[in-house]
Amino acid sequence: AVIANFIGTTGASMLLIRPFIRLNRERIQPYHIVFFIFIVSNVGGCLTPVGDPPLFLGFLKGVPFFWTVEHLWGKWLLGVGALLVIFYFFDRKNYSGAFKVNLFSGKVTLYGTHNLLWLAIIIGSVFLDPGIIPWLPHISYHGDKISFVREAVMLSVAFFAYRTADKVCLEGNGFNFEPIKEVAFLFAGIFATMMPALQLISLFAQNHAGDVSQHTLYWASGFLSSVLDNAPTYLNFLSAGLGKVGLDISNKADVMKFAGSAETMEVLMAVSVASVFFGACTYIGNAPNFMVKSIAEQAGIKMPSFAGYVLRYTVPFLLPVLALIWLVFFVIL
Repeated sequence: AVIANFIGTTGASMLLIRPFIRLNRERIQPYHIVFFIFIVSNVGGCLTPVGDPPLFLGFLKGVPFFWTVEHLWGKWLLGVGALLVIFYFFDRKNYSGAFKVNLFSGKVTLYGTHNLLWLAIIIGSVFLDPGIIPWLPHISYHGDKISFVREAVMLSVAFFAYRTADKVCLEGNGFNFEPIKEVAFLFAGIFATMMPALQLISLFAQNHAGDVSQHTLYWASGFLSSVLDNAPTYLNFLSAGLGKVGLDISNKADVMKFAGSAETMEVLMAVSVASVFFGACTYIGNAPNFMVKSIAEQAGIKMPSFAGYVLRYTVPFLLPVLALIWLVFFVIL
């Protein structure tokens, strides 16, 4: 959950899921993977813009970089802490006592350390945006600055990281491209079909600005982030919140004013928290969810179906935590 804020929820999930499975290989169960998705792939990444795509888009639009950690740390602590407590008691209840062998050798060895350099470049390239670096090559289109330098750097680094990686490490981690391919096909379909839904959301938000509050935005942006991509959902509802007070999401000064005002800050917090946290509600709520599921299944773990995931884990365990966060931070405090 901590690492997710430095390398993103996707990065943390891909880096840690295989070691997590190996550490628990004598007693691994589907709920281990589900709570990993809850905590590492979603809720953990709300403290920095690097943690999750919606927060990064907010940063690019004008939300200060440290705004998230300053205003969301309490929600992060309650969300991660509550899920860890639930997991602990759930795990104790399901603990059979069969796992008694100490498999730890007492020696820790780190292989493939040169890939940490590639990882650092990937993280740094996140900020290669003409809105942040004005001299970056870009194309101006309807007032927006469009640049593909970031994507070119990331793809190049990914290629060289794979080509120079220790093949023994790749084999030991069971690395292959199947989970990435599955997610690519799935989200290509989601991106292609979600545009009418997002346009309806945007139109509704513009025409019903009076109904916009931190309460409606928390639940609306949250539930839609569970089944649509959370980044454009975040932008649509943030735009609605800004529009209610006569501000424009395309104006960085307006976004900074919105983030810094005590009267409007609640709305931004509600959209930010919900867009990140509710991504854990389904396998398609956030890209790493499906990749973690695929990797777990390749390791022989029988994961619940889409409906099984929602009914057996999201409804009884995750939704009460999300409701508690809303109650504590947006109703009581």
